[in-house]
Amino acid sequence: MRNRIISITVVVFVLGVLFMKVITLPPNLKTAKLVEIPEGATAVEIARRLEEKHVVKKANWFLYLTNRYGSQGKLQAGIYEFSGRTPLKKVISMIVRGEVVLIRVTVPEGYTVKEIAELLENKKLVDSREFIQYARDNKKLEGMLFPDTYFFPHNVSTEAIASTMFRRFMNVFGEIYGKEITDSNFKKVREIVTIASIVEKEAMYSNEREIIAGIIYKRLKKNMSIQSCSTVIYALGMPKSRLSGKDLNIKSLYNTYVHRGLPPGPICNPGFSSLKAAVNPKKTDYLYFVSMGDGRNYFSKTYQEHLAASKRFLSSGTASETSSVRQNSE
Repeated sequence: MRNRIISITVVVFVLGVLFMKVITLPPNLKTAKLVEIPEGATAVEIARRLEEKHVVKKANWFLYLTNRYGSQGKLQAGIYEFSGRTPLKKVISMIVRGEVVLIRVTVPEGYTVKEIAELLENKKLVDSREFIQYARDNKKLEGMLFPDTYFFPHNVSTEAIASTMFRRFMNVFGEIYGKEITDSNFKKVREIVTIASIVEKEAMYSNEREIIAGIIYKRLKKNMSIQSCSTVIYALGMPKSRLSGKDLNIKSLYNTYVHRGLPPGPICNPGFSSLKAAVNPKKTDYLYFVSMGDGRNYFSKTYQEHLAASKRFLSSGTASETSSVRQNSE
């Protein structure tokens, strides 16, 4: 009798183990599957959705284990990615922990709001027009969306993305500036960021950023036009390899050839080095600079020297197409 009981117990145990292995044996997904679990979805609805996507073999098995583990009330909404063979226990764990799939987005330094919007749309995260409109309506976020690598879930909102990038900017700039950004100094901060954005577009190499920032500050102090081709390109609203005389006379407050002082706001979203340069400009005797065509700039103290340098680089064909004899001259 005793041996019979032992035999039955062993059989039940083995069957139980086999049963658990069977119900947790994952399907083999040849391609990755995205499964969206809406807010407020019940465990039954989630189980059916997972079965429809072939992430689990049977919805009832998912319900059985989630009930056994007491996790049916802990399942989180979001978009999840499953590939290959994902054990049922792992599927449950991912949804309970809220391990939603994240999309990697790297925003390069110097990108404009428009370029960021297009990048995000290509990642299928936002509608570019909606993002641009949001950035314009909320504090004019151009210049204050920090270039960095971010990870966003599929169902992230435009507001959440912009807020994340803005908070990152506030943290980074606060460390560089050395003081808290408040309503009382926000105007000053925006002016600094505007200068940093011009530096970002005019300087390719870090050791030139502080020099160019210093030149911009000096020209502003002397009430000289900044005369940056980059601000004209921003006013045009499109990249252009060569600026014409008509371009340089475009009616826009962003045209720093025509209007003295800073443009109304930043022309791009500058990175750490350009922000740091704008906060800590280098004092030099230079007042002019022109592109040498290899990513570097030639700096001059006098207009005569600048004029000669401009003609030399332009005539040799080494200067960039956007360089102008008028650039940074008065």
